[in-house]
Amino acid sequence: MKAKTLIKRIALSLGAFMLLVIAFTVYANVRVEKAAKGRIYTSVDSVPHNKVALLLGTNPLNRWGRPNSYFTNRIKTASELYHAGKVDYIIASGDNHTKEYDEPTAMRDSLMANGVPEDRIILDFAGSRTLDSVVRAKEIFGCDSLTIISQADHNARALYLAEANGIEAVAISAPLRAGRWVRIRLALREWLAREKMMLDLWLGKQPHFLGEKIEIPDVMPQKSYATAEGMTMRIVNPTTIKSPVDSIIVQFENSRDVEGMTGEWFRIEKLSDEGQWNEIPLDRTKMNPDGSLNVIFIAVGWIVFPDKPFQKTVNPWFYDRNWLPGTYRMAKTFSYLLYPRSTPSDTVYVEFQIR
Repeated sequence: MKAKTLIKRIALSLGAFMLLVIAFTVYANVRVEKAAKGRIYTSVDSVPHNKVALLLGTNPLNRWGRPNSYFTNRIKTASELYHAGKVDYIIASGDNHTKEYDEPTAMRDSLMANGVPEDRIILDFAGSRTLDSVVRAKEIFGCDSLTIISQADHNARALYLAEANGIEAVAISAPLRAGRWVRIRLALREWLAREKMMLDLWLGKQPHFLGEKIEIPDVMPQKSYATAEGMTMRIVNPTTIKSPVDSIIVQFENSRDVEGMTGEWFRIEKLSDEGQWNEIPLDRTKMNPDGSLNVIFIAVGWIVFPDKPFQKTVNPWFYDRNWLPGTYRMAKTFSYLLYPRSTPSDTVYVEFQIR
């Protein structure tokens, strides 16, 4: 009789425990999904601008030693986000517990291979957990707002952590290419991860490592305009211009339905304290005795096709190299090929900053 009573009590206790676990699982997932509602995007075009994106790390290789699609898709999404002008910097946050396993460096190298400048990538070697990555983004890098990059389920958990730490965050989901059983396994693992996250938050768990704060500088916006509608120009490299300047890569975009053309010639001007644009000083070694510029521009035209970006390298070698801090603009002439020869060329400008 006593044995039956004991078995019954054990069964009831186990049943109550299982109900408690199920209730906690439901609670954790409902809270996470509620926090993520309306804040996860799947299209780069629809994501609002943030100064900083937090790219959450994962292993570059899968268990068979092949490229990990989770990693490659996050890199592709992060690169697209940067090139679309949706973020200025990317924090590559991941695990680096051994010299042989280094997620942040792998992310940096892959981002650079996708055209993201190295000076726009910030490495966080202490992002061993999602909690560490999110909290460090605020406490170390001073981010009060973020765009988080990972797969959808992981993004939801990261958004909850961001909200719990006072960070205004949105997320963009990298594609997840997996079969049904893999998705089920991932969902189960994510449910457990959300439960652990809740317990960590309730227990006040902090990142394994903090440290000194690192300031992420502001990026001065460029400004493009022209004397005729349809042509824009922006500087794509270097992303932060410092004196002396060896070369500048500009990109033209033609939104008209006719071809445009630009040439070798350009001019660089500095905005004075009185609000006037003045050409910057020329290199005296490139000037004739009468003060004229001894420079020959190549008489070659480059076609700027409609809706097809065109890049050109500009080498300002005939200007003095020591450009003082301030606001500058580059001017380049262009024309549309349907213009009659008697029509004067137009000019496109892009303003930029020298720190």
